[in-house]
Amino acid sequence: MARTLLFLLGGSEGTLDLVAEEFVPAAGGRDSSIVLALMGGQGWEDHVPEYTEPWARQGANRHHVIVPGDNGTLDVALASARLREATGILIGGGHTPTYHRLYATEPIRSVIRQQYQKGVPVAGLSAGALIAPDICAMRPSRDATDQPLAIVEGLGLVSDLIVGVHFAERQTLPTVLEAMSRTQTHHGLGIDATACAVLENGRLKRVLGRSVYEITMTDFKTKAHKIAEARQGC
Repeated sequence: MARTLLFLLGGSEGTLDLVAEEFVPAAGGRDSSIVLALMGGQGWEDHVPEYTEPWARQGANRHHVIVPGDNGTLDVALASARLREATGILIGGGHTPTYHRLYATEPIRSVIRQQYQKGVPVAGLSAGALIAPDICAMRPSRDATDQPLAIVEGLGLVSDLIVGVHFAERQTLPTVLEAMSRTQTHHGLGIDATACAVLENGRLKRVLGRSVYEITMTDFKTKAHKIAEARQGC
């Protein structure tokens, strides 16, 4: 099996230059063909340079953007073809439920997984990072803290892991702990907006920027106590 490489960015486009220094060489450098998967919406084109200019500074100028059409759905045949030709894949940030619907459901989910397992590096920014594991914990919007936490199947690029993004900035530790407890997931990563967690073969190997927090849960019966402690500490 090929070595897998996963970049989980906590939420700031300002980390994209730092990540590009590793992501672009892993994707093939000047010969790379990178797919940028976005959610679309009004003015989406304005955000493309935030992702692609850091790649260009590393010598990578060939990329394709995947976005849904006006009806909110992907051209599955075209998106699948682009992904199968990609030497690197980056899933952008925005509304997590939309990203989940577009990229973490079939048939696109399987295409991304197959590419990743073949050794194509995958990066996810904020929403893109949240949907990367086999389990995705998300709310309807970032401000909907009073809404029930949805636990859904993610892309499945890494197992036994819950990811939290904008971790310190939005105080999302209670959300990560709740998701870990409900799903009996042993490991969590809290990734600040200014950080990227780099996973090789499903294991955290290094951190780009700052800061990433490793969370371990072994006693799933103490959910209420742990979440209460987390809320008091945030």
